[in-house]
Amino acid sequence: MTFLRNALSAVLALTATAAGAAVVPAHAAGLVVPVQCEIGDETVLPWDDVAYDLRGTCGVVRVTGDDTTVTMPTATRLVVDGTGSTITAKSLGGLDVVGAGTSLTAPSVQSLAVSGAGSTVTVSGLVELAELASTSSSLSADTINVLRLRGSDTVRARKAYRTRVTGSDNVLGLTRADRLVLTGARNAVTVARGRTTVRDRGADNVLDLRPRRR
Repeated sequence: MTFLRNALSAVLALTATAAGAAVVPAHAAGLVVPVQCEIGDETVLPWDDVAYDLRGTCGVVRVTGDDTTVTMPTATRLVVDGTGSTITAKSLGGLDVVGAGTSLTAPSVQSLAVSGAGSTVTVSGLVELAELASTSSSLSADTINVLRLRGSDTVRARKAYRTRVTGSDNVLGLTRADRLVLTGARNAVTVARGRTTVRDRGADNVLDLRPRRR
């Protein structure tokens, strides 16, 4: 497991005890830690209130610290367990947002799962599969191939091909949507243009599906 190899010596020097023994702090506020990723290893970011600068080729990256700031390259998978993190990433294979209050931006994500409440994910390009099972979280993306909403969240996208809403009190703002299935209640869906195939089996859903422009 890659565990802050490049930064470890610097941190140990800062936290040496009077007796000369070095102790790695559980809480390392104010540090900016460079981390060299290695493909095939899991890179763990464990400290609270730390800014991490990841480099190299990342396999699995796991953020367990709270209130971290992470800048990172492309990774096979990113798991955010800690709360209150702010992450700027390149393209991600998998993204699991478990910790609450996470804020993340990336150009593309293959598979996205959000369960941490109050999180914000912004993707400038494509999300192939997105599943939100949270409360008060939001996803903004250009295009979503498959979208599943199981909680009470907000999604905005230019295009969503297949959308299934089983949760309640979700808000969807889409420019175009091909297929929409609702079984949850009190969801609000707006599709600005185009033709959408809709199946609404829920209760008290509000649908604003505007006709195709000519």
